[in-house]
Amino acid sequence: MLPIVAIVGKPNTGKSTIFNKLLGKRVAIESEIAGTTRDKLMSKTILHEYHAYLVDTGGITTGDGDDIEENVREQAKVAIDGADVIVFVVDGTKNLSSEDFHVVDILRKAGKPIILVANKCDNIEIENGIYNLYELGFGHAVAVSALHKMGMDNLRSAIEEEIKTLGFEKSVPVDDLKTIRVSFLGVPNVGKSSIVNAIMGKKEVIVSDIPGTTRDSVEVEMTYKDHKFIFVDTAGVRKSGKIEKGLEKFSVLRSLRAIEDSDVTVLVLDYSKGIISQDMHLSSEIIERGNGLVLVVNKSDLMDDPKKNEDWFIGTVLYKFDFLSWAPLVFTSAKNRKGIKNLLDVIAGCYKEREKKIGASDLKLWLEETLAKHEPAGSHHGRKNKILSIKQDGIKPPTFTIRTRYPDSVHFSYKRYLENRLRERFGFNGTAVRIRFR
Repeated sequence: MLPIVAIVGKPNTGKSTIFNKLLGKRVAIESEIAGTTRDKLMSKTILHEYHAYLVDTGGITTGDGDDIEENVREQAKVAIDGADVIVFVVDGTKNLSSEDFHVVDILRKAGKPIILVANKCDNIEIENGIYNLYELGFGHAVAVSALHKMGMDNLRSAIEEEIKTLGFEKSVPVDDLKTIRVSFLGVPNVGKSSIVNAIMGKKEVIVSDIPGTTRDSVEVEMTYKDHKFIFVDTAGVRKSGKIEKGLEKFSVLRSLRAIEDSDVTVLVLDYSKGIISQDMHLSSEIIERGNGLVLVVNKSDLMDDPKKNEDWFIGTVLYKFDFLSWAPLVFTSAKNRKGIKNLLDVIAGCYKEREKKIGASDLKLWLEETLAKHEPAGSHHGRKNKILSIKQDGIKPPTFTIRTRYPDSVHFSYKRYLENRLRERFGFNGTAVRIRFR
């Protein structure tokens, strides 16, 4: 079991920058806008000799803000309660505020080891002026400038010292379970975060009726049957013309990048709104990246006649997503936790199909039978095109190379024909398939 290190503090102290520098990559969004991090982000990292989970949290405030600010405070407190070590970040360039002391009160009640960090200490004058931080009651502050990577080794050492004191082992546990990375994608406010929370059985990501609540891609883990799942909740993706510059645009890019890092992507549709053009655009993004794909129709609790309404929606999906006949369709109600276990089983099934390997003899027989029914049209300088052989080159996604006389002369309709026949024989339900012509 790995230790959990939570990074907390009031808004805009540089918590996300410290989080990213400790990880060695940009995971949390960094911005001068206070309150950029709304959800708690968790990612595994190597310090020096220890592995640990780092948790970045939203800034803790004292005011009576809106529901989202209240949820941020709740998320931060959940992270504090679940952490083994807490890194408390203050702005070394500013005087202590009531919000800093508000965080202190929360941390004292938690009774966890606290590492006080003074961030933004870019020069010796600032570093020499942080002695007033002793009045917080957490001893000497580790001076860092995360932006300029100053003092980060000292911070890593301080964290490791606390982890060592708590008795954690240096060795990394071996996980024999297969890990399936699952990203949830969709337009804003379709219920992606609600589905993740319904799966986990607890509030892991912020849920609100306000579109765009999730700005970062949030990762949570769970084990189900013989698989370990990592669920990635992403920011809602609007049409490109409606995406605001700056923070939202970067969040959308992060969402699309999450697809590339996933084995299976769950495209969440809103039953109450039907299928919109952006849903179809997002499905194309998923296919292009070669992912497994599950279509989820959320908010099924709004159906007046479930059987009739489901049949109607299935017909609509078959019509508008005619190129996705291989993608499983699952109806869910995150509100009532309906269809959640079925969704997990379907995702696991998609992953299994992505690992499927077909024997050379089976492929050869399939090709002979397929060509006997329909040979490729087209020719080159009067010479007829001909398919010579097929082999499987890889998995995740299943990838095949077909040798032909004239690769560039194969019509796209014949390529679709071959893929359809391949799926008829061997399955590959729930995963994209790549066919290359050489």
